[in-house]
Amino acid sequence: MHSLRTVVPRLSLLLCLPVVACGDSSGNVTDSGPGTTAGPTSTATDPSATGPTTAGPTTDSPPTSTTTLGTDTATGTETSPGTDTSPGTDTSPGTDSTDGTVTDTSATQTNTGTDTGDGLLDINPKDVTLEIIDGAIVTQPYTATYNGVDVTGDVAWSYNKPEIGEIQLNAEFVPTGTLGGTGTLKATYQASQAETSVSVKIIKKLDPGGLEPGWGNPVGPDPSMTIVYPYNETVFPLKVAAPVVQWNNVQNGDQYKLHISEQFYDYTIYFTTNTPARHLIDAAEWIAISESGQGAQSDPISFELQRKSGNNVYEAVKQTWRMAQARLPGRVYYWELPGDCGGNANGRVLSIKPQEAQANEFFQPGFCWGCHTVSRDGRTVAAVADNGNIPFPTFTIDVSQEPSVYANIQPNPGLGGTFSAFNHDGTKLLQSNDPIDAINSVLRVIDAMNGSILNANVLQPGCGEPAWSPDGLKIAATCGYEDAGWTFDANQANLVVADVNPDGITVSNQKVIVPKGGEAGRPAYPNFSPGNEWIVFGRPTQGSRSTGSGKLFLVGTEGNDLVTLEKASSDNKSFNPTFAPLRAGGYFWVVFMSRRDYGNTLVGANRQQLWITAINDPPNAGGDPSNPPFYVRGQEDCALSENAYFAPDPCIEEPNKVCESGIDCCSGHCIQMGEIKVCGEKGPCSEAGNACESDADCCEPGTPCVDGYCQQIFPQ
Repeated sequence: MHSLRTVVPRLSLLLCLPVVACGDSSGNVTDSGPGTTAGPTSTATDPSATGPTTAGPTTDSPPTSTTTLGTDTATGTETSPGTDTSPGTDTSPGTDSTDGTVTDTSATQTNTGTDTGDGLLDINPKDVTLEIIDGAIVTQPYTATYNGVDVTGDVAWSYNKPEIGEIQLNAEFVPTGTLGGTGTLKATYQASQAETSVSVKIIKKLDPGGLEPGWGNPVGPDPSMTIVYPYNETVFPLKVAAPVVQWNNVQNGDQYKLHISEQFYDYTIYFTTNTPARHLIDAAEWIAISESGQGAQSDPISFELQRKSGNNVYEAVKQTWRMAQARLPGRVYYWELPGDCGGNANGRVLSIKPQEAQANEFFQPGFCWGCHTVSRDGRTVAAVADNGNIPFPTFTIDVSQEPSVYANIQPNPGLGGTFSAFNHDGTKLLQSNDPIDAINSVLRVIDAMNGSILNANVLQPGCGEPAWSPDGLKIAATCGYEDAGWTFDANQANLVVADVNPDGITVSNQKVIVPKGGEAGRPAYPNFSPGNEWIVFGRPTQGSRSTGSGKLFLVGTEGNDLVTLEKASSDNKSFNPTFAPLRAGGYFWVVFMSRRDYGNTLVGANRQQLWITAINDPPNAGGDPSNPPFYVRGQEDCALSENAYFAPDPCIEEPNKVCESGIDCCSGHCIQMGEIKVCGEKGPCSEAGNACESDADCCEPGTPCVDGYCQQIFPQ
């Protein structure tokens, strides 16, 4: 480990050296001087070391260029959504049909008629479930009667889940065959309406190697195989990149049956692979499995991996996964240090979208840079430069343009520090000036429009690691450093919260909400939840660096309900958590860095990488609200991933551009326009997913205003 450097002539690389600046890393990078690569030749995982998976011909390995990079050594099939890989019409176990089944569950019929006083409209059959087996589409004709008279050809039909299927003009329901699930079929005739449920279950079996015939009855439990990634009970959001399943204690050439099932999707694949044993779940199948789910708790994903070794077939090793029924908007900006990546530049900030499994080098200033933060609208990144000046000069980047360009503040030796945080509207920065003397470090407010200092000392000397709440009404920081040197080497600090006064640059009601106390380490790097009610923070044992031990914690902004996020940080090597810009699917989402092993891909490397955990909303009183985390695919696993900051994508300014929800648009409103959604202006009320100030703004009664957007209440 490097010792602390305080001699000015040696400070030009402080930001780039992982143990010296921005509070991080393992300290295994060699100081090789400005502009040179630190660290030994790359020891990144060699994809060729993974044996072939006969179920899929491709290896997931994102391209590397000046704008995109990432190493993913998964073995398996990654295809675009909509790719049909069905080999035939082999029926899944337990299904006695080879071409699809229609199940009439009329014993539990719904009330389908609406009596308006003039007559009763009825739909038949009721509550049907169609089984699509290996791509064989099964349709269902419907009839409608009014007071017993057939009016099928005269009613208006609709089905509310077009991704599952559609009702055609001849009253025949046709599944898409892509997604399973349940929806509502509605008929309207004159002033009467009737409805019933129509469900579709997808059953798919893939056996490209013809392995199933040799699959006999199990001889007993598997004596050795253990799944090392993902973790049991992991919660995933929609649209996140498919996981690479990884397992140990097996032999080359073993055969496998992987079975994933939930209420409306059943997927089986047979394959063989060598060690280290890994299988990348096909991207299209993962999307279909995810979006066919009905709720993270009510419809869990059953995962079973069964092995055949020699002539012995063993019982399956099982896990349960959970799928939150909402996407995770935004991207993670993180500081990458070279680690063992040969030829990689020292210290740069990258971005990565959890659903893309590919990192992006969005800006190249020509020097080492880091200690970044991002505005609430996702359009501006603030960072500091290691260009030979101390303190490190501050600058801002406009990431709404492509390629990104300098924003209002360019590197200026007269304006510097380390970490900072934007206020709610991106017009101000709260920054630690960090003069290499923690006792005298102060927080100041900077005008993000021109770089002028609006308040030179917001709290008192001895404060750093600032955070600003999404509503702009509170700040948080760590204060009470007792050591000289960098703030991130100070082993004494309290977590402090203060109210921002109406002038936007001064504070009042300063309060210690988490004292250092008698526990190991100290509070570090606080971050506010999107609804302003919680703060997540780490507690490292070596200042605020990621070199020692560390757990994650959650606390209310008044110091209430302090709890350890034990499931998320069970490795005791977890640091620097930040909330996603919105909660989604009934959960808060937190990205953090951890030095834990990543399955059998990174073992014993002790190298920090990005992970994401779901936090129950609301956090369960008195208990651990976190869940086992998942790995963010697309990082360079030979590098050190530091200081992750979750932010929305740069919002779209222009009207009529395609969007998914209001957070995508600077107006806050994504409006349905025919078959697509585009950015627009608010109508009489706010549709689901669009900006709001209160529940009264939202069009639908069951869609409350949460985190500034009308959010659907998704099933759990």
